[in-house]
Amino acid sequence: MTRCRGAGRARLLLLLVVPVLPGRAARGQSAVAADTGRSVRLTGYLQPRFQDTDDTAAFVLRRARFAVDGRLTPWAALRVQVELHTIGAPAVPSASPLTLSATDLFVRLDAGRWGGTLGQFRVPFSLESLLSSTILETTERSRVVNAAKRDIGVQIDWRLPGRVRLEGAVVDGEGPNRGGNPDNRMAYFARAVLTLAPGLNVGGALEAYPDSSGGDAQVLYQRGRWHMRSEYLTTRHRASDTRARGWYALAAFVVRPPTLQLVGRVEQIDPSDKIGTDRLSGYSIGAQYFLRGDDLKVLGDYELFRGQVMQQRSHREAIQLQVRF
Repeated sequence: MTRCRGAGRARLLLLLVVPVLPGRAARGQSAVAADTGRSVRLTGYLQPRFQDTDDTAAFVLRRARFAVDGRLTPWAALRVQVELHTIGAPAVPSASPLTLSATDLFVRLDAGRWGGTLGQFRVPFSLESLLSSTILETTERSRVVNAAKRDIGVQIDWRLPGRVRLEGAVVDGEGPNRGGNPDNRMAYFARAVLTLAPGLNVGGALEAYPDSSGGDAQVLYQRGRWHMRSEYLTTRHRASDTRARGWYALAAFVVRPPTLQLVGRVEQIDPSDKIGTDRLSGYSIGAQYFLRGDDLKVLGDYELFRGQVMQQRSHREAIQLQVRF
């Protein structure tokens, strides 16, 4: 029965998406109606992977996402992205059902230097969480960032190209795909990014939840074959009056343009300032081999984490194929 329900959801996705797409539209290209100027584009990507974590090895489908981007007017656009996955399925039966969840569901409005987003989107906070997984240099984000943080609400931004970008958002604070706001309390985000020199951006961000608050300092450098970024994040939990903090620094260098890039990352996490032995330090090395840019590439990396206690040690190795259209 679970397989039938999974297949039914997949068919439902096709029924929702296919009628929106013009019949003569080429795959991955815009279909423009001459009389309205509207356009619709279907995109997606797959990330199958082999992963070895400590004593566990398995083939997994890390991500399978499909999106419809539509231009309604010169100043209004929409984006609908869904993900097919088996994560979170019950252990029994052993065959995991196919589930469907939404990632991006928003309308984007632009008016000169001003912009607005309404719906479910990535909140403006961590630099790495705002980067699409299709352009990440590693198979996973750093542990202090962990994942792209999405929520439901509204965002306003202002930009002066090549100099500054300001962003602010008010959201439910319950995370993605949640119905309503049970506590009737909102979460607030603010982010500013300055361009100090060509290829060099520095920024900061603040977040405020009903039970916690946090800050982020970030720097990004892209020049020639080099790509480097670093972040420092901190969170304060009001009820326990504890602080969590962490940072990472990543450097990538294209050794053989345009096909081979080497990547290294160092990171550290301290989950609580009230515990003196819970700090974790991580080290990873890896590479990307581009067959057709980010549309078709192979990533591989090795990650080692060590705790303050000598017995705490874990590792992860992964090789991942990415196909994007």
